[in-house]
Amino acid sequence: MKYAFWPGCVARGAAPELYKSTLAVAKHIGIELDELEAAACTGAGIISDADPYLQDVLNARTLAIAEQKNLPLMDICSTCIGVHSLAREKLENLDYRARINERLAPEGLEYTGTVEPRHLLWIILEDLEEGKLKHLIRKPLEELKPLFESLTEPENKLIFSCGSGLTACVLALAAHLAGYENLSVYDGSWSEWGVPGHLPVVSD
Repeated sequence: MKYAFWPGCVARGAAPELYKSTLAVAKHIGIELDELEAAACTGAGIISDADPYLQDVLNARTLAIAEQKNLPLMDICSTCIGVHSLAREKLENLDYRARINERLAPEGLEYTGTVEPRHLLWIILEDLEEGKLKHLIRKPLEELKPLFESLTEPENKLIFSCGSGLTACVLALAAHLAGYENLSVYDGSWSEWGVPGHLPVVSD
């Protein structure tokens, strides 16, 4: 399996562990990644507040680059997959797509609507051969409980945060499977906390 890979901004900045773990997991399960180094940030919904058309051009460009490689597009950021999917939905309007493609033409790009953005987790659940994932697991569920117990008691509250909120959800699920119930996820995580610049940050 081979995918055009867009890591997103958070994975290459505030949450480098997401990028590194993606490469490790992809290699372990047999996914080949062609990283889209020329693609642009999705805009994360921020650009669309000022110029929705510009944001659609940026994301159509990324989809078109993946199409040009004849590869499906893989995201690992929850924000990126949401913005890419919304752009793809809007570009189902053929008149609007033609207008967007006029902006892409100088680069020799054209989006035709064949690429569907997908998240790594969807790929693992839907694309791997049945039964393959079970044999690839290195740390089974029964080993999770002592890992969490080495950090804190089950009755204590655990709050999870990460770069974009996605990895925090994975960790919260792992804690739940290990028997922890008093759990919270800060869904905005660093991408919400760190962007304004006026909230307290511990650097050490």
